[in-house]
Amino acid sequence: MADTTDVQLPAFVDSISSVAFHPSNPNLLLVSSWDRNVYRHDLRNPSEPRKLGLRGAILDVAWAGKSEHVAYAGGLGKEVRSIDYESQETQLICRHDEPVRCVEFSEELNAVISGSWDQTLRITPIDPSTSQPSPNPIVLRLPHKVYSLALSRTKLVCAMGARHVWIWDIEELKRAIFDEGEKGDEIEPWQRRESSLKFMTRAVRIMHNDQGYVTTSIEGRVAVEFFDPSPAAQAKKYAFKCHRQVIDGVDTVYPVQGLAFNPAYGTFATGGGDATVSLWDPVAKKRLRQLPKYPAPISALSFNADGTLLAVAFSEEDEGAANGGKTTGGNGVWIRTCGDEVKPKVK
Repeated sequence: MADTTDVQLPAFVDSISSVAFHPSNPNLLLVSSWDRNVYRHDLRNPSEPRKLGLRGAILDVAWAGKSEHVAYAGGLGKEVRSIDYESQETQLICRHDEPVRCVEFSEELNAVISGSWDQTLRITPIDPSTSQPSPNPIVLRLPHKVYSLALSRTKLVCAMGARHVWIWDIEELKRAIFDEGEKGDEIEPWQRRESSLKFMTRAVRIMHNDQGYVTTSIEGRVAVEFFDPSPAAQAKKYAFKCHRQVIDGVDTVYPVQGLAFNPAYGTFATGGGDATVSLWDPVAKKRLRQLPKYPAPISALSFNADGTLLAVAFSEEDEGAANGGKTTGGNGVWIRTCGDEVKPKVK
């Protein structure tokens, strides 16, 4: 099992869908669950989280910029709502036609970005003076369902069905939306790509230096990609196998569902259906360490703002489980203190 030094948050009654550390406060963590609640944990007092519920299981959550008491969440209720832990109120941000799979907040756009199984991205600007959402979100129509979103200061990466990956430049989006007033159908992505991985994309995250992104798949693989379209830059991309075990002589492959970059060192963590977490150096192309096994398949990962803590979420009914999606071990989030294990290898 995982190290006994891990801080174990109170157990959850249902599967964990996402975890998100605050962008600047290293002690604040959001956890969303299929039990329809979003939990706000202060790790200085981890045993007493605050929670707010929404309609339908929640699939993703994001902090509202630097606010320490407001978040955005979406899920099977087909809508994105703000959650205010001070007022204990929620507010509708936008609606989708199908469940909302991903939610992000862009400070550069001052807007909530949501991706759905209805094959759209919706960008909902937030009025900075009133904190009210625009009644007319920008709707970007896509060729397939959204599976994962990644956001940085300069890029938005959307991983979809049929291995499609579309990339938008944030400055171009800002100009198109606010300066030129373009409609969603008029806004083109900066790049359209096809995943280097042969099977369904599970997660995507952008490198801490904004030079590229990493994707994971249901078939125990990870791909490291670069934004620069030049042949020299594209020659650097690579993929590798991970989260596989030989069981009774059979090579068993697990989906890689957890993915997070360490903001201090640029290394990244992957979590698989095999209930393990591995730490990787993308430059050296080496695994730094595999952490001791967790009680159930890994469902989500998040590093805190200074890279000193890693939140590991696991869920016993996660679809990553080998035996038809059912294991024992409970649903939990454990917080690991990170040391030299997350630092790149020195040549």
